[in-house]
Amino acid sequence: LWAFNEEIVARAIFACPIPVVSAVGHEIDVTIADLVADKRALTPSEAGELVVPERADVLSDLGHLAVRMESAARDVLRRRRVTLEALAGGRALARPFDLVRDRQRQLDELSQRMGGGMRRRIERASRELQALSSHLDALSPLKVLGRGYSLTRRESTGEIIRKADDVGLGERIETLLAQGRLTSLVERVER
Repeated sequence: LWAFNEEIVARAIFACPIPVVSAVGHEIDVTIADLVADKRALTPSEAGELVVPERADVLSDLGHLAVRMESAARDVLRRRRVTLEALAGGRALARPFDLVRDRQRQLDELSQRMGGGMRRRIERASRELQALSSHLDALSPLKVLGRGYSLTRRESTGEIIRKADDVGLGERIETLLAQGRLTSLVERVER
C-alpha cells in the first residue's frame, strides 16, 4: 500500500479537478491518498455504490423534484394572478383619465406658481436696475458738468488735462461743458 502514501500521488489527487474516491481495498488501513481524496470508501464495491446511485433512488429524487417544481410554479402563477388582479382593479386602469386630470391640475398649479415667481423676480430686478441706474447717474461726468464744471482734454489725443504742466504754449485743447464744446489755443500757462 506504500504507493498510496507517496507525496506525488497525494498531490496529484489533491490537484485533480474531477472528484476522486479513494478505495484501496483494505478497511483497516488508511493511506495519505484516503486523506486527500474527496471521498473515502472502505472497499472498491462501496466506491461503486457511492459513484453510481441506485436507479430507484434517482427516480425517487426526480419525483420529489418534479412535485416541488410543480408546487413552485403554482405559487408563482398564484402570486402573478394576485398582482394582475391588483393592477386591473387599480385606479390607473379603472379610471385612467383621473390620473391625467390630476397631472393637468398639478401642471396648472406649477405654471401659476412659476408665473408669479417670474413676475416677482422681474420686479425685484427692475428695482435693482433702477437703483443702480440712479447710482450711476449720480456718478456720471455729465452730472458733474451740469453743476458748472468742465472737462478739458488734448485735442490731438483726447488725453484729459489735469494740471497746467500737461499742456504747452500753442497747443490746441478741447473743453467739454454740460451743453456744448469749446476748442481753444493755449496762449499762456500759469503754474
